[in-house]
Amino acid sequence: MRRLKYTFIVLAAVSLFTGCRDKIVCPGGPGCEPTEDSHTFIMYVVGNNNLYSLLRGNVNMAMAAVEAGLPEDTRVGVYWDGKTSYNGDVVTRLTEIVNEGGKAVEKVLKEYDDQNSADPEVMRNVLRDVRYFAPAEVYGITLLGHGTGWFPPELNNLKQPLGGENCPEHDLRLRENPETRAYGPDGDEYMSTQDLVTGLAVMDFDYIIFDVCFMSSVEFLYELRGNAPYIVASPAEVMGSGIPYHRMLPVLFDRDYTLKQRLVGAIDAVVDYYEATTATKNSAAFTLIDTDGLDDLADAVKGIFETDVRDADFGEIQSLEILQPEHAFFDLQDYMRNITLDGDAVAQEAYARFERALAATVAYERHTKEIYSALGSGLFGGDYFSADRVCGIASYIPRDYLPVTRKAYYETPWAEYTQPGMGL
Repeated sequence: MRRLKYTFIVLAAVSLFTGCRDKIVCPGGPGCEPTEDSHTFIMYVVGNNNLYSLLRGNVNMAMAAVEAGLPEDTRVGVYWDGKTSYNGDVVTRLTEIVNEGGKAVEKVLKEYDDQNSADPEVMRNVLRDVRYFAPAEVYGITLLGHGTGWFPPELNNLKQPLGGENCPEHDLRLRENPETRAYGPDGDEYMSTQDLVTGLAVMDFDYIIFDVCFMSSVEFLYELRGNAPYIVASPAEVMGSGIPYHRMLPVLFDRDYTLKQRLVGAIDAVVDYYEATTATKNSAAFTLIDTDGLDDLADAVKGIFETDVRDADFGEIQSLEILQPEHAFFDLQDYMRNITLDGDAVAQEAYARFERALAATVAYERHTKEIYSALGSGLFGGDYFSADRVCGIASYIPRDYLPVTRKAYYETPWAEYTQPGMGL
C-alpha cells in the first residue's frame, strides 16, 4: 500500500528549462519568467523504504512519457531520496527528465546531503529549488510512498509495545511492509498531516496527486483544503505499482482541455490501466476533490450531528479495507446515510444538504468493481472486497472501546469542527 508516511516528488517537465527565452539564459530562478501555459509536474519520491524498486518503476514510467513526447513548456522533475537498487547507494537529488535526441534521461539539477525528506522544512527547501529550476504558470505535484490518511504516525508504529495506552488499535501496518502504498517513511520517520500542510505551503500548487493509500480521507482533505484547488487521492489502498505515469502524463498535459477535465482524464487513465492489467491486481479507486467544497461539506456534516441521529451500525456501512476486527476507513456517504436512516424530517433534510455538499466537493470518482486490500490479511495475503457504495471520500468512525484512536480523532480539525466538545 502507498500510505501517508513516505514522500517522493517527481517533477514532470519536458521543456529543457528554456522558459527564459527573452531574458537571460538561465535554468530558472531570479530574472527567469515562465512562459504562458508552462506546466511543471513534480514527483516527490521518498524511497528510503521497501517500495524503492516500485517507486523507481514509477520514475521509469514518467521517463517513457517524456521519451514518447510531451507538449512544449511542460517539465517533469523528480526529487528522489532513497536506494537506487537493492545493493545500491542511497542518493538524494533533484533531477529533470528531459528528451535528448529521442531518449529520456535524468538531468541532475541538485545533489543533497543525507536528509530527512519527511521533515516539512526539508520539503519546503526542495520545493524552493523546484521553483528556482523550473518556473511555471501551472504547478502540480505527486507524492509517492506509503500512506495512512489522517492517522498520526504514533498510531501506526510497529515498534510500539503490544500493551498499554499507546498500543495501536488499528494496525495499519499489520503485515511487515505490505507492498501497497501510507505517507512516508524516510527510514523510520513519518510525516503528520500538519507537517505535510506546512511543507507543501511554500508553493502555490494548482493540483496535488497522492500516489499513496487512504489519502482521500475527509479528515486529511479538510486540513489540506488550502494547499491546492484540486486534490486527486484514493479512499482505499493503492497498489504497489502505483500510478501508471506513462498513461497519465500525456492526458495531464493536454492543453485542449481545462485543468479539471485533464484531472478527470488522469483518473480514467489510471483506472483503465488497472482494469486491463494482468501484471498486478485489478484494483484502483481515485477521486478528484474540489477543495472549495470542503467547508460546506463540513457544515453539512456538522448539521447532521446536530440532529437526532442513531448510532452507526458498523456491519451495514461500506468499509474500505479488510482490517480485522476493527475497520479504520469507511465510506463517508454510507456513514452519513446509515446514522440518518429512519430519522425525522430534520435529519432527512440535513442528509439531503449533505448530499448536495458532497456533489460539489467530489468533482469525479471512479473505482474498479472490487477493491483489493492487503491490510489485516496476516500471512495469507490480501483479498478483494465489494465496492458497491463508494462515494470517493473515506471517514473514520470513533468508538468508545478504542480510546486511543478516539482521542486522536477528536483532536483533528475536522472532528473539532463537525462534533465540537466530543473529545472532552
